Amino acid sequence: MSSSTKEALGAALKQMLAIKPIEKITIKDLVEICGVNRQTFYYHFDDVYDLLEWVFEEDANRVLPHEVVYENWREDVQLFFTYLQDNSSFALNIYNSQSRTYMLRYFKARLQSCIRSFAVIVCETRNIDRADFEFVVELYANVIVGLISQWLDRGMQVPKDFTKDRLLRVLDNSVENILDRFQILD
Repeated sequence: MSSSTKEALGAALKQMLAIKPIEKITIKDLVEICGVNRQTFYYHFDDVYDLLEWVFEEDANRVLPHEVVYENWREDVQLFFTYLQDNSSFALNIYNSQSRTYMLRYFKARLQSCIRSFAVIVCETRNIDRADFEFVVELYANVIVGLISQWLDRGMQVPKDFTKDRLLRVLDNSVENILDRFQILD
C-alpha cells in the first residue's frame, strides 16, 4: 500500500504540474486527487518539494542509464535529452523551482557514473593516475550538466537535436584523446 500511495501522490503531482507551477501546488490539491488525508502525505513526504524530488528520482532511475556501454555511448547520452524532452513540463518545473540544485546534482552524479564506466574501458590500455582519471570524469560531467542547464534556461526552445548533436560531435573520441594526454609514460 505504501508504494502505491507514493506513486499515486507522484501521479497527482505530475497531473497538477500540467496546469500549475510547483509553487502553486498545495498538499491539499494532491491529497484530494488521491483521496487520502494530509497525514498520509506527511507519512511519506516532508513537503511538495520532497515529493517532487522523489518523483524525479523514480522517473530518472527507470529511464536513465547507470553506466554507459562503450559501443552504445551515443544512445546512452541521448537518453538524458530524450527524458528531459519527453517530460519537459515536469523537468522545467523542477529546474525553475527550489529543487533545481537537487536536479542538477542528481544529473551530475548519474553522468559521472556513466562517464566513469566509459572511461574505465578507455583506460584499460592506458596508465592514468587516479586523480587525473577523476578530473576527466568531473570535467565531462560538468560540461554536459552545463549544456543541459543552458538548454533548460532557454525553456528547451533550442531543439533537443541541435544541442544533443553538437554534444555528441564534441564527445566523439574526445574522452580517449584527453585521457591520452594524462597517460603516464614509463
